[in-house]
Amino acid sequence: MRLSLHTDAQTFLAAAGPMLYTRETVNNLILGVSERLARAPHAYENPFFATVNSDDGEICLAAVMTPPHNLILAGEPGAETGFATLIDLLKGYLIPTPGVVAAAELAEQFAADWTQLTGEVGEVSMRMRVYELRQVSLSTFPHGTFQQACPADIPTIARWMQAFEHEALGKTHDLDIPRAEQLVTAGNAFTWMLGDQPVSMAMKSRPIAHSITVGGVYTPPEQRCHGYASAVVANLSQHLLDEGYQFVNLFTDLDNPTSNQVYQDVGYHPVHDFLAYRFTKAA
Repeated sequence: MRLSLHTDAQTFLAAAGPMLYTRETVNNLILGVSERLARAPHAYENPFFATVNSDDGEICLAAVMTPPHNLILAGEPGAETGFATLIDLLKGYLIPTPGVVAAAELAEQFAADWTQLTGEVGEVSMRMRVYELRQVSLSTFPHGTFQQACPADIPTIARWMQAFEHEALGKTHDLDIPRAEQLVTAGNAFTWMLGDQPVSMAMKSRPIAHSITVGGVYTPPEQRCHGYASAVVANLSQHLLDEGYQFVNLFTDLDNPTSNQVYQDVGYHPVHDFLAYRFTKAA
């Protein structure tokens, strides 16, 4: 196996792109991060890019990491044969690796190899499924209107982002008004409105060659069970298709069956299961 480090996202995509774009929805996370860094090289500090070539010279494994986030892996059948080479490099250069996220079979095998070669423990932190939509199937919506979030919504968006990340990701952080302002100003945040009151939100992110991702879907508890999340996701998805994207994708938490059903009702179809592992030192 031959491992190559890449100095920037452009050279990484030149090498790994032919493999990654053949399954754009499955690889939307690694592609989205890489394409963002190709457009804005300073979006993350100290990004890590690597590819592993099999004996026949073809790239079988691609890896990207933007500290302090997990290592993202993507690969073809046989990619696991490159894990030991990649792990040796990460440990040899003392590159902090908090965890891994990848298609379930890749993540599971990488976590097992990581434990065997480093002695650290890999624990599943999230079970996910990636979905794809090419046509919106939901046409009946609750009372209200869909709109792009405006400056007046920034405080609400900030509160909801904080609540979403605590509820969905287990993250606790202070209210981040500047981040919400950035998302609203960039036109990435959308809401379902009752009169002048936002009752649900969704975000667009990670535009890549033919697709884009919907995420950050949140409805406050007091507004749930009215179909607002379905309405904002369906309308945002159609809006993105109308903008020229061939398809839209999103990740769901498999431990939340309600949200998985909501997205399927909108027209999303399951494509592949993913796992995220957290690595910790053995007791």
